[in-house]
Amino acid sequence: MLTAIRERDGRKLGAWEADKRDRPFICFCCQRVVTLRQGRVIAPHFAHLPPVVCEYGTGESEAHRRCKLAIYESLCADPRVSKCELERNLGTVRPDVSAYINGVPVAIEVQLSTLSLIKIMHRTSEYRRKGIYVLWLPVYHHNLERELYSPRPWERWLHEAYSGWVYYWLEGATVLPIHFRDYYMTIRGRMRDYQKLSRRQVPITSRPVNIIEHFRPLRRPAWSGRHAHGPSAWLLSDKDNQQALAGAG
Repeated sequence: MLTAIRERDGRKLGAWEADKRDRPFICFCCQRVVTLRQGRVIAPHFAHLPPVVCEYGTGESEAHRRCKLAIYESLCADPRVSKCELERNLGTVRPDVSAYINGVPVAIEVQLSTLSLIKIMHRTSEYRRKGIYVLWLPVYHHNLERELYSPRPWERWLHEAYSGWVYYWLEGATVLPIHFRDYYMTIRGRMRDYQKLSRRQVPITSRPVNIIEHFRPLRRPAWSGRHAHGPSAWLLSDKDNQQALAGAG
């Protein structure tokens, strides 16, 4: 967690601006005491004391913290963004970063393989119910540079939810759209060779895009695709790549 509540005055503080003399700090979710951790190697953050039973007290890595802090700082620096906040308490959901981007209410969720597909779908539905457009962002990794890649189940879900794209975070407010194209293997049979659809796919990289400049709100009805299905959703989507994919189809 990058934020916590200072108990004495109820003020929400970022770990980078807090001081241990401000203790105790309280988790807004479970209302339990959390400890401030600051060091030269790890990013400042708050941690639950064991045993951890809070949903927001487990599974967050250093990469996750650094990613959402970088997104937050980039959005705060742009005049087209207002009311930007880390870990805003919205009751049933707590987005990593939330803001109004070009006047549109947006929630950004950083996905690092620790969240189940069921929870991704639930949170997506909750954001729609609250009138907020959600952008799911996995972090870019070098396996995506290979000729063939095996998308994880939640990557396949995002690919279909965003109409053929997964947006991978690069730096700041910049993301890389990647489309996964089917790959057919040649299988040698007794009588003849035949083609079989592989679980691996061909990653096709588009140009990097900026969340503030290139993304627009999209209201999508409930859908059912080849690999997954999803509820009606309010999504933040790259308008140019949506049009390019539709034209190619």
